[in-house]
Amino acid sequence: MKKVIYIFLVLATTIFANPLDFKTLKGDFTQTITNNGSKIEYKGSFIITKELALWHYESPAKKDIYVSKEKAVMIEPLLEQAIITSLKETPNLNNILDNATKKSKDLYEATYEDIIYKIELKNNLLNRISYKDNLDNSVVIDIKNLKKDLELDETNLIPMIPKDYDVVYNN
Repeated sequence: MKKVIYIFLVLATTIFANPLDFKTLKGDFTQTITNNGSKIEYKGSFIITKELALWHYESPAKKDIYVSKEKAVMIEPLLEQAIITSLKETPNLNNILDNATKKSKDLYEATYEDIIYKIELKNNLLNRISYKDNLDNSVVIDIKNLKKDLELDETNLIPMIPKDYDVVYNN
């Protein structure tokens, strides 16, 4: 009988688990921004925990965006500068996913800071996020090679601004 109850609990947890819940996420992304017929595409990788995130852009130019609950730090090696901004001006993926509601089997939707985000899953994993930002840009983030709930060293998610970089504060 204990075995039957255990199997039932495992199945129930699997069936009713929210696929947007995670401890960590790690993967690759392609971000496409379209406005008035012009399009720009960014590629890179990301690591996200419940508290911190790192978006590492490889192209068209290298840059790293570190996100914590209160701020975002963008480090741009080509410009030798770091921009520190309040999170009020930067979308927070954790908050977006936490506020998402299921619309269909593989589609969720969230509203965060007056922007509607469409979240698509594939094989029960995050596959695409799309939205229209405050500047009327259409943004699509395609996710590939996603790994969920890995053990990660969070020290890699803390920004280290080189001493010779200019630092710009954007509150």
